Amino acid sequence: MLKQPNKKYTTNPSLLNQYNKFLTTLDQHKPINEIQPINEIYPKNNNTSNNIQNINSNSEDEVKKTIDLIVQKITENFNSNDYKCHQYTGQTNKDILMSKLEINDPNYYQDISIKTKPSYKVDLHIPKNENNSEIKETIFIDTEINCISDLLLLIEKYKIKPDIKYNINMKALHEIKVNLEELNNMIGMEKLKTNIVYQILYFIQGLHKNKNTGGDFMHTVIYGPPGTGKTEIAKIIGKIYSKIGILQNGTFKKVTRSDLVAGYLGQTALKTRDIIKEAIGGVLFIDEAYALGNPDKKDSFAKECIDTLCEALSDYKENLMVIIAGYESELKDCFFNYNQGLDSRFTWRFKTDDYNETDLYNIFIKKVKDIGWKLSEDSKITVEWFKKHKEYFIFFGRDIETVLAKTKIAHSKRVFCLPEQDKRKINIIDLNKGFEMYLNNDDVKNRKDNANNKKYLYSTLYS
Repeated sequence: MLKQPNKKYTTNPSLLNQYNKFLTTLDQHKPINEIQPINEIYPKNNNTSNNIQNINSNSEDEVKKTIDLIVQKITENFNSNDYKCHQYTGQTNKDILMSKLEINDPNYYQDISIKTKPSYKVDLHIPKNENNSEIKETIFIDTEINCISDLLLLIEKYKIKPDIKYNINMKALHEIKVNLEELNNMIGMEKLKTNIVYQILYFIQGLHKNKNTGGDFMHTVIYGPPGTGKTEIAKIIGKIYSKIGILQNGTFKKVTRSDLVAGYLGQTALKTRDIIKEAIGGVLFIDEAYALGNPDKKDSFAKECIDTLCEALSDYKENLMVIIAGYESELKDCFFNYNQGLDSRFTWRFKTDDYNETDLYNIFIKKVKDIGWKLSEDSKITVEWFKKHKEYFIFFGRDIETVLAKTKIAHSKRVFCLPEQDKRKINIIDLNKGFEMYLNNDDVKNRKDNANNKKYLYSTLYS
């Protein structure tokens, strides 16, 4: 046993300070119930080990002195391995002391009870964090970004390495590589893609954050007719914002009028708020948003819905992106005109271009490949075929998908008795037969006549 001191023993404040550092670090790495008993950590220290057996029966001064011996051994090991508390916990010594009792408090040890076999243990030999590699090189990238391809080349050239630091956020760019490739592979829409690149460059640098107002609006409008990929674009934008940390999660909620408008006045606001709450932290996509209202602005349900949405655009501008899509003129008459505050809240405007015959051909080829089919070697399916029938594809990608479905049916009839190697290979015969089936719809059949009538009226009015 330790010899009873003749005078009142005072604990060493510097040792307690080191012990606070040590305990805080342990808390970050091991559960308390796994800490190794002191007599197992230091079996050779007979003085310490033997005294622990009878420590509960000793006087308060003996307890304090014994603890100082233990603390000294622990902190010597701790400091000799160059462990720094703030490397593991983010806390400085000042933070630790603020969260503890004053070290000179006479009651500091008043209620302490050291058991013979504590129910906690710790591995003192904590491996150093290998991810905190020392920066050996700083690379300053000086380049101009004008399109998605420029970003992809940048990502390919500059890899993420723990010992290299860049002057731009390469980690965030690597996170969105797949989404950039997905966007780049979409047919046409070159202007839209370029504008999205500008949007990415702006937000990835954090330039949207304002000192007093919190941040800029992220809400976006995508103008364009049906079948031009607006939904796919909205999904990609949402994924990009989520991965670069602007949005909290990858939520993407697509809604239409029926999801927002209720059957009775007063219920619409509640229904709209519930939908908005479900999208917080992600994207709320309202397809064909002009269907919410009408040009006369006499729809009270639409007014209630749009006013509720307008309020949310400001309230949740830092963790909600609302994307609306539809024809430009209809969105102005049936959506923006309902509330004058809407226009200023949708600061990003993109427009999908109408597809030409080459785009339609490429869309058809892409959709064939996406389903695991292919064109036969002598398919004779060309861009000219799509140019000839372009007037029937006013809904672009949607119509091409319908034609492909009919073409597959026609193909199944043609290859019914053929060997397996001839199946799932489309040729011009399949496409022509499928197109005939497509024209069985009267609405589709009249599209070319309607287009010719419009051309005739235009020529007579302006000739």
